[in-house]
Amino acid sequence: MIFESIFMIRGVDFGQDFGRKFIFSIIAIIICFYDWKTNDKRKDYFWVFLFASVFWSLAELALQLGGTRVLQEKYLFFINITNMPWLTIPLQGMSEAGFVVVLGMLFGDRILNEETRKKWIIIFCICLSMFIPLFVPYGIRFDSVNAGDPNIPSRRDMFNLGSIIFIIILSGFAIIWLLTNDSEYVRKRGIYMYIIMISFVAWWTFISWIAGQRWIEVGTVNSNGTYSNLRRAPPLIEFGALVYDILVEVSLIYIPFLAIPYLLGLIKSEEVNNKRNKDKE
Repeated sequence: MIFESIFMIRGVDFGQDFGRKFIFSIIAIIICFYDWKTNDKRKDYFWVFLFASVFWSLAELALQLGGTRVLQEKYLFFINITNMPWLTIPLQGMSEAGFVVVLGMLFGDRILNEETRKKWIIIFCICLSMFIPLFVPYGIRFDSVNAGDPNIPSRRDMFNLGSIIFIIILSGFAIIWLLTNDSEYVRKRGIYMYIIMISFVAWWTFISWIAGQRWIEVGTVNSNGTYSNLRRAPPLIEFGALVYDILVEVSLIYIPFLAIPYLLGLIKSEEVNNKRNKDKE
């Protein structure tokens, strides 16, 4: 097992169903307009959503071209879009990164504000509960659902060299920016955003795992790109890989999408804006 690869598996829910990705993308855009409308037309969320979506679309393209992530058939509301990368790649970028970061900002910004904290904690908990019905059709599955099937909807090699380098660079950038930023408010904004993303991704992962729509496998990647000896990972490895995914792969490495607009001057001083642009909920 020492020399075997570790794979993140997505079931039909998010590995094949691009209808959900489309809906999440639309929700993310609505969130951007909501913040723009209620915060004196600031464009913070639009910039973060844009950088996250474009960057992650390019990253997803590289993952798929390099064989790190292997997807099978893809459907948008029962329409087969498997051979439409010009549509599927941007949808992945917007839903898997853009949606997560603006969701983190939406709740993080408002929970950071003492005046709106209690209200938005309650709203956040309600929103988390609303994701449960998405997995009800799959039931509760603790067994190895199609474990080892080479045609699973989505399989990603979590620790290949390219992925490790990519994650180290983004994680290092995120940590350094959070620790060294001169603005206490900006640091807190990034931290609260990170906490919300962790909470959301952890909940999503848990209910996906309960429904048998996300799990970890181990096996060997052959020189011709095929797999051998694929099987469900032992419990400890599965738990560790899922926790790593939650804390790093879908949370920490998204912090740069907030940092870059700040560094480019696209997001203004929040100390000034926070006094002037009180949430009007």
